[in-house]
Amino acid sequence: MTVTNRKQLIWLLGTLMLVGGLILIDVARAGSSAPTIQTPRWADLVKTHAMHATMNDPSDVEENEEEDEYDDIRPGQAPKLKKLSPEEISRIRYMELRGMRLKTKIPDRVQVKIARDTIDEFLIEMEGHPDFRGKKRRREFLKKTPPQKLHIMAKYRGPDYADRVEIRNDPEIFVEFRRHVLPTLLRTCATSGCHSPTNEEAFGFRLFKDPKKTDATVYANFIIVNDLERGRQRMIDRGQPEDSLLLTYMLPKKDVKVEFRHPGDVDYKPVFQSRKAPRLKRIQRWIASLKHPAEDYGVRLIPRPPMDQEEEDDASATSRPNSKAKTPPK
Repeated sequence: MTVTNRKQLIWLLGTLMLVGGLILIDVARAGSSAPTIQTPRWADLVKTHAMHATMNDPSDVEENEEEDEYDDIRPGQAPKLKKLSPEEISRIRYMELRGMRLKTKIPDRVQVKIARDTIDEFLIEMEGHPDFRGKKRRREFLKKTPPQKLHIMAKYRGPDYADRVEIRNDPEIFVEFRRHVLPTLLRTCATSGCHSPTNEEAFGFRLFKDPKKTDATVYANFIIVNDLERGRQRMIDRGQPEDSLLLTYMLPKKDVKVEFRHPGDVDYKPVFQSRKAPRLKRIQRWIASLKHPAEDYGVRLIPRPPMDQEEEDDASATSRPNSKAKTPPK
């Protein structure tokens, strides 16, 4: 029981004792000339308690804090850097598993912890599905390795179990990011005078430059870059990987359309001389391999840019119920 719940229980017990005392006083005075004390109605007490509980509901406080998190940041100002928790990292890993992205039977080579009650719940949800019908097929599933179980759970149930498992190392998407994408990003963007962690005047964002490459900073850098956008252009464009600003910012200005060039009067040496550069093509392939459309990673480290009216209309349209939502395949 949380501290908030204990306080609410104590308050309710105190209220009940007060009501009982008032009722006894009212009974004792019945028939006498002394004025009776009007006891509060039970419905009013319940209503008052509900208001008290709502005022002290920690979830409301968290929502308000989340809404106010970026209120003090002026336009263009980079927010403070924040490392991610193991739970946040595990969820991000889940969303980019092979089972979430590809039609393949080969799972990611990950270490994962799946509680037995989670496995039981998954099997209950899959009852009646042709691929899980009968004791034999259920036993076959239970004999599989944890990575194989994880792959199947992601394949059939999508993000449903993202917060119910603990993935302890990088799936292939983040092996590639850590080895071949992040180093180039840090050498070009996280330099002094640009988006380095120590540059208080950095425009829009800063990146961790962590020699140890801990999970907490590597995945924070991924989330920052994933969420970055300028107008209608995205740093990582999963629909049109070749138009990702992560790529166009590294090319000579003369070879890039105006809307895809680095903003501001910045004189920088291009990292790649053409789109044929092997390292650039590798980064583009990595972007193309990300899940599209992206799932909700459940964490954001930079404020959302303001939308114009046309963008708001598009967002409203995409938020409507989707009749083609993912269901377990049959």
